[in-house]
Amino acid sequence: MWQSSKTIHQQTGVTLVELIIAIVIISIASVALLTGLGFQTARNVDPMIQSQTQMLAKQYLSEVLSRPFFDPSADPRLSPSVSRDAADDSAADTAARDSNATNRLLFDNIFEYNGYNQPTQALDGTVIPELAGYQISISIDDSVSLTLGILSNPGTLCPPDILRVDVTVTDPRGQQTLLSGYRTSYFARPASWSCV
Repeated sequence: MWQSSKTIHQQTGVTLVELIIAIVIISIASVALLTGLGFQTARNVDPMIQSQTQMLAKQYLSEVLSRPFFDPSADPRLSPSVSRDAADDSAADTAARDSNATNRLLFDNIFEYNGYNQPTQALDGTVIPELAGYQISISIDDSVSLTLGILSNPGTLCPPDILRVDVTVTDPRGQQTLLSGYRTSYFARPASWSCV
């Protein structure tokens, strides 16, 4: 006698409808995840750009403040016989910058940097391609109204005692960072100089 046994087969795998639903759900989750990662990546670049901007501002400010207060050709600290007018002209000398506005190796006093407005460059004026999106602007304030603690600039006929250096760096996004510093002349004016 022969008995037939009924074999029961269970279904394995997925149907086409289940597969399409799974693909749609995974696609929606992937788009949401990748969008979030894109925003996060964009935000991670911001601190890097800000850090680079601040470092450039510090570097340029240090460079400017390291220059002599007076032009070496008429420095009253080195040559006591320099007249008041010559010393005043020396503190506001821009001859080197006027002859070559990009080669900062030639700048021989702080005031040479007044009005400097260039993309980021090496000292010799060579453009640095990696920093081409950054613009550097420098202004020097030697106004009579400038004060630093108890020290203030004399009248207009004498060289200043204080210079304020403002370095503005514009980053590739167009945002500006301003860094300021002060420099004093360390020069005691002769009593014979009348400053009005």
